[in-house]
Amino acid sequence: MIGDGMMTKRYIVLTSEFGSGARLLGKCLSEELGLKFYGEDDLLIKAARDSDIDEKVLRDYDEKLGSIVFDESSQLNGNVLDLDADLPFKIFKAYSSAIFKTVKEGPCILMERGADIVLRGKVDFLNVYCYTSDMNKKIERCMRVSGIAEKDAPKFIAGQVMQRKFYYKSFSNIERGKMSEYDLCINTDTFDTDALSMEKCTEIIKSSL
Repeated sequence: MIGDGMMTKRYIVLTSEFGSGARLLGKCLSEELGLKFYGEDDLLIKAARDSDIDEKVLRDYDEKLGSIVFDESSQLNGNVLDLDADLPFKIFKAYSSAIFKTVKEGPCILMERGADIVLRGKVDFLNVYCYTSDMNKKIERCMRVSGIAEKDAPKFIAGQVMQRKFYYKSFSNIERGKMSEYDLCINTDTFDTDALSMEKCTEIIKSSL
């Protein structure tokens, strides 16, 4: 564990390519640093609890967003998702509120839900982007961590990549995945050959604090 006095940054935000192992990395960092880790599902539950949006609505929104074939001209609105046009913005506001409340509770690690969009310029955090070019590792994690069938994994991964880019395009000027947007970009499979091991990546991030 690293005490507060040894950390120049009290918060870590993980943004990632789907299948890069960022969730595994976040949990490993949490154990090593003694910081609470809030993954995508944790933030969804907090957003539902602290807003007037039902948890099922948030989960249905994720499911619908993940099922759409996006292109560069796509816009985030009710027509795209067959939903109330204001709902995506209400959802983003709910996540933003949940993220701010979470950081006020103390040092932590946050993953996705636009945390780097929400906190940029307002909270000092280590902004980390996780990626990998090894599709086999992505598929293995998709199967073993998310329970997706091997034959469905490539299409599912591609959809998640487009979904996340689309989300950022809709709510910010941040170009998701562009190296210059982050403090640290880490290819998770360069340092850890086991798809489910994040030990070396954890050490790299620890040394950056």
